Amino acid sequence: MQAKVRGGCLCRSVRYETKVEPGFSMICCCRQCQQITGTGHALQFALPKTKVTITGESKIYRMTADSGNTVSSAFCPNCGSPIFKTTSGHPDTVFFHAATLDDPSLFRPQTVVYLKSKQPWDCVDPNLKIL
Repeated sequence: MQAKVRGGCLCRSVRYETKVEPGFSMICCCRQCQQITGTGHALQFALPKTKVTITGESKIYRMTADSGNTVSSAFCPNCGSPIFKTTSGHPDTVFFHAATLDDPSLFRPQTVVYLKSKQPWDCVDPNLKIL
């Protein structure tokens, strides 16, 4: 990823940026990510909460994950784009959806999580580390 990470929602009402490299990137196959994205998985990368600037108003939907943690999913109230998530399991981290990057081709997943929930029609790179 580039030294300055920028992105936001489809209508550009909600924006984020940071000067640090993402610490972790993943493909999440949990059922909640499937429903939030409308696909078989969510592509996400992690940034330290204190190193990212988020501008614009987002709406939050809170849910309980399979792990028991509270997950807050932020989306744009104008265009509906899912933008990021926070979780009580990692309170100092923000997980952004890779498709919200200004240049999403820079995203490189490192691992796959919740593979047990993967849909049979969803193809995931078998060479990625599984957590």
